[in-house]
Amino acid sequence: MRVIVIGTGTEIGKTHVTECLLVHARSRGVRSRAYKPIATGVAELCEDTERHAKACDAPYAHPTFAYRRPVSPHLAAREEGRPIDLDVIRKRADEMASDVDLLLVEGAGGLFTPLGDSITNIDLVRSLMPAIVLLVAPDRLGVLHDVHATKRASQGRDVGLLHAVVLSAPSTPDESSNSNAQELERLGLGPVAGTFPRASVYADVSQRVAAQTWITLGLAP
Repeated sequence: MRVIVIGTGTEIGKTHVTECLLVHARSRGVRSRAYKPIATGVAELCEDTERHAKACDAPYAHPTFAYRRPVSPHLAAREEGRPIDLDVIRKRADEMASDVDLLLVEGAGGLFTPLGDSITNIDLVRSLMPAIVLLVAPDRLGVLHDVHATKRASQGRDVGLLHAVVLSAPSTPDESSNSNAQELERLGLGPVAGTFPRASVYADVSQRVAAQTWITLGLAP
């Protein structure tokens, strides 16, 4: 089984959510790994991948396409002359998934972040099917638009996308932060599995949301 963790944008909590799910899987005795195939702003080791490895107590797995400059993947790839190859990523994901019960694949940026002149993250998602897709969005003003736009744009792309949504608490909450999950459900933009707090991935409050997400995705009874 593989779960793709993708976002409505960048720097919104995808790595934190992935860590929480890895810790939950480990607590259930489920063999799990995480794979971040694409990363920018990487000089040596990728911080997100280091966090993955710690959360699931597994060896560090360097991103397949890592670039030094912290810009959009398609720009970084073009500047370094190393285009992103979805077939290579698929092969690596298959190899990693063969050794575990659950592989979490964390995308770089949002669902429509460009990875090349003619490919975006939605093409990456399609290349990794079959998979469960989890959309991460920030629990702040504007998230209703972001989730609606992402879900609407993904329709008709011949992929069973967006099985569930989770919110991630922003560094500075606003007046909408306690109502966004409920409003997303009311507007038919769910299911919303929960809101991950700004707390340790090992904290009970974080693991309660991870457990609910696990159930919402159909990973456990």
